[in-house]
Amino acid sequence: MKIIYENDNYLVVDKPAGVLVHPTAANETNTLVDWLCDRYSDFKNQAWAEPMRAGIVHRLDKDTSGLIVLAKNPATLERLQNLFKSREVHKTYQALVAGHAPEKGKVDLPIIRDSQKDLMRTQAMSFSFSRGTAREAVTEYKTIARYKFKKDELSLVEVYPATGRMHQIRVHLKSDGFPLIGDQLYFNKLSKRISKEFKFDRQFLHAVRLEIDGQTFESDLSDDLKEIITKLKVIE
Repeated sequence: MKIIYENDNYLVVDKPAGVLVHPTAANETNTLVDWLCDRYSDFKNQAWAEPMRAGIVHRLDKDTSGLIVLAKNPATLERLQNLFKSREVHKTYQALVAGHAPEKGKVDLPIIRDSQKDLMRTQAMSFSFSRGTAREAVTEYKTIARYKFKKDELSLVEVYPATGRMHQIRVHLKSDGFPLIGDQLYFNKLSKRISKEFKFDRQFLHAVRLEIDGQTFESDLSDDLKEIITKLKVIE
């Protein structure tokens, strides 16, 4: 795990794809929580409200790479989580999507868990007969590069989520017609075909920038994502 920044109360790390943030009901190991417990001898003995999520301020999906902040004590965890709730933390992601994305876009649609497919989906209304409750979700994005792969167009977008719902970026971009390359849950025929040709089976999504506590941290795209870019032709 690459540490970008560390002080007495928290650290910012560059999480690789394939690493869970915390254990789930399946009780996985090799999570960020396990890593924290191994790194700091007194970590798991502190009075965490949720020991399985000790130190976890916010989440990144298992197959999303990039920057994440981790708390080293319960007081800091509460403080940082409050910063996220009050939207004083700003996150920026980069995603490669199928199609010709607009120069700028915004998706303001609540997200709810689909009780039949056990996936997340957008919900235009604030009520539903599905399991759970629709929660406010807002995502803005802009296109920073356009590419061609054979006859198909792809767009590299920078994404700015105002909220932090489960799978939010993936669900919102798919709902706007621009699913992420490599995404195995939220796709259309075009993105599925391109992903298969690349033999790429994790979402092209990387947390490139994190602004917190008056500091800005940055991370380059991971090597596997850079490799995908090399296979594309830039559209001027």
